[in-house]
Amino acid sequence: MSSRLIKRFLLQHQDWITEKQKTIPPSIPFEDGALIPIFGNETRIQITHNTDLKRTTLALKDNILNVKTYLDDPTSRIQRFLKKEASLRYHALALHKAKNSRKKLTSLTVRDTKSRWGSCSTDGRLSLSSRLIFAPVEAMDYVIAHEIAHLTHMNHSPAFWRLCKSLCENYTEGKSWMKAHGHTLMRYGR
Repeated sequence: MSSRLIKRFLLQHQDWITEKQKTIPPSIPFEDGALIPIFGNETRIQITHNTDLKRTTLALKDNILNVKTYLDDPTSRIQRFLKKEASLRYHALALHKAKNSRKKLTSLTVRDTKSRWGSCSTDGRLSLSSRLIFAPVEAMDYVIAHEIAHLTHMNHSPAFWRLCKSLCENYTEGKSWMKAHGHTLMRYGR
């Protein structure tokens, strides 16, 4: 496609583009004082800078993510910490749901994905987005149940949806939240 055609398309659709841009939530960087949801709890990031430190330490307690660091920007350390926390919670929940569906979970990978909340293979490998940590527990539970249900049904048949619903703590709330607000999970740490 030529640049002339691209420019014409953009001009013709400028109003629509502008309206869509207005719906994109502002990003929330991982900085001192920022509020981020972690497993459904509003959590304040508290960063203490100390150039004498040799490494960055992080602790999550009482809705405060305490970061002690020598780094000017500890974003990558915060992302790594949250990914590890997410992995622990997802793993326990996925194992429980797999057991309830009489299926075996062979592995679970957590990645900062851009296009999917989760995926599942026929041999029991699950992959989940680390960004689910920012969703309410019901939404995270729904996504994990959805992927575990794919261990039995690699489709979206009525039987799949019945199983998915039976594996969820709050199917309706979780599914609805992800549909309406899932896009907001991309705003954290950017």
